[in-house]
Amino acid sequence: MSTPTLASDERQQPGSQPGPVIGNGFAARALFSLTIFLSAFLLFQLQLIIGKFLLPWFGGTSAVWTTCMLFYQVLLLAGYAYAHGIAARWNLRRQGIVHFLLLVSAGLLLWVLHQNWGSSILPNVSWKPGPADNPILGILKLMAVSIGLPFFVLSSTAPLLQHWFSHLRTVHGGSAAISKPPYFLYALSNLGSMLGLLSYPAYFEPRLRLVEQNNLWTSLFVFFAAGCGFAAWKAMGSSEQHQARSDSSASVGYEHIPFQRRLLWFALSACGSLFLLATTNLITQDVAPIPLLWVLPLMVYLLSFIFVFSENRFLSFHRGVYQPLFVAAAIAAVIALFRGAPMPVFSQVAVYLTTLFTSCMMCHGELARLRPGAKNLTSFYLTMSAGGAAGGLFVAVLSPLLFPALWEYQIGLFLAAALTVLVLFLDKQSWLREQKPWVMPAMVVAVTIIPGYLVHLKIMEMPSWFIYLYWPTLVLLSVLTLALALKGGPRWLYNQDFHWNQESVLGGLLLLGIALFWNINQEVGKDLRRERNFYGALKVYEETLPDGSQGVVGLMNGRIVHGTQMEDASQRHVPTTYYAISSGVGLVLRNHPARSLGPMRVGAIGLGVGTLASYSRPGDYYRFYEINPAVVRIARGEGKYFTYLTDAKGQVDVELGDARLSLEAEAARGEFGKYDVLVVDAFSGDSIPMHLLTEEAMAVYLKHLRGPDSVIAYHISNIAVDLEPVVAGLAEKFRLQGIYAADSEYRGVALRSEWVLVSKSGVAFHDAAILRATRPLLVDEKGKRKRNPVLWTDDYSNVITLMR
Repeated sequence: MSTPTLASDERQQPGSQPGPVIGNGFAARALFSLTIFLSAFLLFQLQLIIGKFLLPWFGGTSAVWTTCMLFYQVLLLAGYAYAHGIAARWNLRRQGIVHFLLLVSAGLLLWVLHQNWGSSILPNVSWKPGPADNPILGILKLMAVSIGLPFFVLSSTAPLLQHWFSHLRTVHGGSAAISKPPYFLYALSNLGSMLGLLSYPAYFEPRLRLVEQNNLWTSLFVFFAAGCGFAAWKAMGSSEQHQARSDSSASVGYEHIPFQRRLLWFALSACGSLFLLATTNLITQDVAPIPLLWVLPLMVYLLSFIFVFSENRFLSFHRGVYQPLFVAAAIAAVIALFRGAPMPVFSQVAVYLTTLFTSCMMCHGELARLRPGAKNLTSFYLTMSAGGAAGGLFVAVLSPLLFPALWEYQIGLFLAAALTVLVLFLDKQSWLREQKPWVMPAMVVAVTIIPGYLVHLKIMEMPSWFIYLYWPTLVLLSVLTLALALKGGPRWLYNQDFHWNQESVLGGLLLLGIALFWNINQEVGKDLRRERNFYGALKVYEETLPDGSQGVVGLMNGRIVHGTQMEDASQRHVPTTYYAISSGVGLVLRNHPARSLGPMRVGAIGLGVGTLASYSRPGDYYRFYEINPAVVRIARGEGKYFTYLTDAKGQVDVELGDARLSLEAEAARGEFGKYDVLVVDAFSGDSIPMHLLTEEAMAVYLKHLRGPDSVIAYHISNIAVDLEPVVAGLAEKFRLQGIYAADSEYRGVALRSEWVLVSKSGVAFHDAAILRATRPLLVDEKGKRKRNPVLWTDDYSNVITLMR
């Protein structure tokens, strides 16, 4: 498939003379560029503002973000469908009128909402869902009412204004021609998206509260609407001036698009979107649980669009540059997948991001090569949007249902390679149609080095059948390579009708598929159990203690350990990991004054494997709040991996659902926990549930304490974020006494942990064992002040300033 000829059609008709620019001069170019850039910027800002606002209302989990992304993708597709629909059926004048009325409607809606809510896009508390409401339906309903119409208008801007710009005529004597398709505006749109994404956590979130962000966004939307309205007026004016010539120029730029090419548009776009989300899941859950790391893959994804649709020939897509880079990156990704944890985190992230960039450049670069002329511009964007939504739905919705682990990365990498090979086969002018003597040596090097390297690292064991096939195949390929180099051997090898390099490329694709399947198969055999749902990918694993004394069974979500238990029956009651007797929570549960007065009441936000239940005594009451139903099933004994809950000596209850919503609902019913100790343990992973660390959350926790001597224990162990200043800010706000407890030594099954304990009276902190193991908040070992307290609210929180 050769590169399609763009329908620029800027040729002058015979005898025509250049005339004055009417539509697409510098002023029009600046207007359309600024409007499209601002629309993309506001689109991403709107996503982040409303998502942040809804988090504390619906549990603050990844499920909230996934549902928001579903809404964004569906509405983005609807906006592209609207742009294509009016562009295909109506003239520019009618398009301009309809879109102008839509802009006015969006502005009126924002004004009405502001009058009723006091905010144009943020619902007031009367819209807060009840504990029994369906969270997915509630999120979709709120987003449809609050941002549905403005988001729809913004999402339709890029394809529609590009369509208008391409139809602004340049007069040549007595004739008019449609200008070339303005794909540079699409690159500018993605630049606006990337800046909108980066500026929010880096600038707007740390400095502005949600209400202030709302007001600023609304003001910028007014400027956008004015620019878009003026663009509509320009389009209508162009239509009026050239109405007499519309029939003669109606076919200019039209191109019949075969179904095969449309299918490639869809597939290439879907593959890029799929691989983006797959890479994001992999590096944030299985590589490095660091907040905001998901921003980097999205930046890479948007950057590829900026490059391939750029008018700069140095930035644009070149097969000769990116195809070798993609091959090298794919090989590195396979090695990283096999090596796993032993490979440094930074190296893994770099490899996966490089592979994502080269893959997106391949997919989006081929999209740019297959782009149509001006008449088909909106159809092109609509198909791309549909593909992107399909890729996103596959990762966000289907993959958790189909796969027990994060296998969509291997699928995405293979699809990117397969689509690249398919496009090369379809393109009659591609290098794959020519003899390339370097292909066979490259294949031999790949087949020799990669398995040998993996075996050398002792991270891939060769089965016997592979050994029997590997060496004969390597010898055969080496002989053929030598024959090519010496220009000897059988004559058929050099027949131009026989494309040896095509078979070599197909062989390489087959090897990649085998390696990726092998990697998945290895993962399946390593663990006792794998399970995946809306809240993450869980695995139950077995390992031996470093001293070889006994085995341990553990539960992990991504790379975060959620608890372990020793297999020896005599040791199964011993608390492990972050909850050992030397940890902050262990100290307070063993030495709290209430323990000597009678039965204790303990609440815990976060269940894990139920380790804390091992501290219970006859008569004690322990209540766990857990949002993931799979964690509840496993902790309760499904599979017979863990027995902390079933072996507990006290009474144990588990409440399924978001902890804060459950506690709020219980308080509303007058059912207060009256806890002597409330454990807040949900901050070890990459996604910090900030709604559990806010002023409003603390007010709820205090309602459920038994008295001034009760203790709230925050587990703040996190490799990337220092949460001590946030808890210190809460203690300062509510006039609580707080201490910091760090169990810094690794002793067998006890992991390093950080805890902050706060209490109204601080009586519990007077115990000698607690005094020896703790220090004041925000003070280091030498007694020096480390940081200042930070107060988070539902209206304001910022992770970046607390990164370690």
